[in-house]
Amino acid sequence: MDFTITDDSKALAEAVRAVAGRHGDPAAEAGRAAAPPSLDSGLWQALAEVGLAGLPWAEEDGGLGATWADLAAAVTELGRARLQTPIAEVCVATAVVARLASDEVRGEIIGGVTEGAVIPVPSIAEPLRAWGEPAETTATQAGDSWTLTGTKAPVRYASGATHLVVTASVDGQTGLFLVDASTVESDEVVLEGTAATLLGTGADADVALTEAVALGGVVLGAEALGAMEDALRMTAEYLGTREQFGRKLAAFQTLTHRAADMYAQLELGRSAALYAAMLADDSEHGLELDGLLRCRVAVNKAARVISQEAIQMHGGIGVTAEYPVGHLSGRLTEISRTFGSTSDHLAALASRVGDHGSVDLLG
Repeated sequence: MDFTITDDSKALAEAVRAVAGRHGDPAAEAGRAAAPPSLDSGLWQALAEVGLAGLPWAEEDGGLGATWADLAAAVTELGRARLQTPIAEVCVATAVVARLASDEVRGEIIGGVTEGAVIPVPSIAEPLRAWGEPAETTATQAGDSWTLTGTKAPVRYASGATHLVVTASVDGQTGLFLVDASTVESDEVVLEGTAATLLGTGADADVALTEAVALGGVVLGAEALGAMEDALRMTAEYLGTREQFGRKLAAFQTLTHRAADMYAQLELGRSAALYAAMLADDSEHGLELDGLLRCRVAVNKAARVISQEAIQMHGGIGVTAEYPVGHLSGRLTEISRTFGSTSDHLAALASRVGDHGSVDLLG
């Protein structure tokens, strides 16, 4: 694989960087806490104008026919700018629609996503249920119509979404449904006989959801890369300017060694994030799910080291609402727990070890 960033990717990254500079309002600069923000519709529309959300989807479905590597390069700029958007959530929901929906629905949703008018998000998590457990939300069929009953929470960006892609139980199997979200007002979605459009059930739904979540992980990894870059940059600048005992902190060898460890972790995370994007593009014979999970684990581990070291080397200022490092750490922590934790990914990989052939290293 060629890890060289293409000119198209660089141009997209520059366009997103410009949008972030014009429309961005990082929480730290405004003195806000590092809590997950709601949808910034102005920023999202500006990003839609440069084609962000439509990049990886086929042109015949209303997308732009670009690559996941292009999208990753652009999203890295959002991570570096400390701006949170629903791009990963939209990609998960849209991937399900792209795989399972009818031509009419697929064109409507993907075309709308590209224009910024449609914001679909996945509605998977349920209260007090671990990631990956079967849904308690139930689907009921009456003729050609379906209704859903249950509670989904937390559903990030639900109040700003136009559609939800909801998981529900259909005769003991996974069902995926498209639901109108125009009346949703919070991250807790209560479904009480709510009308829904069936996308798929059974094995088809399981595969579609697993692959969609893996692609969401590619986007999250790209955002984490940008956040890790910014955390290291700020830490290095702080060590070079802050004085203690009459000397710059950078003069203390232990701290410079720890900063070097941060850099090493950043480059490991960068390689994993770029490799994940290329794996997503190299999907002629299906997604390499295990490879994508391994990349997520590598990025999550790098993010944990960098965020913790950045806080440690900044001291108390690192966790104040007015200073960006704590916000970066909070977002990196959130990313590592979105669509499953590192432990979930490792468990999934371990469960499939027997599917791989053995290698005799001494033979």
